[in-house]
Amino acid sequence: MEMVTTWWLLGIGLGVAAVSLLGDRARRRAPLAWHAYLPWNGLVFAGLAAALFAGVHLLGLLRAG
Repeated sequence: MEMVTTWWLLGIGLGVAAVSLLGDRARRRAPLAWHAYLPWNGLVFAGLAAALFAGVHLLGLLRAG
């Protein structure tokens, strides 16, 4: 991947994690609503995993020059 793609992956990963945290908070507030049945914990994990991968890849790109 190149630098621009890595920045996009980092931003999207952090965005997915932030939206998922808000969704989990809404699930706790209204446990019988339609959004309570979405897999918020899995989405938080996927977003943080993507952000972690992009962060490590970004450090590797910066170190390589």
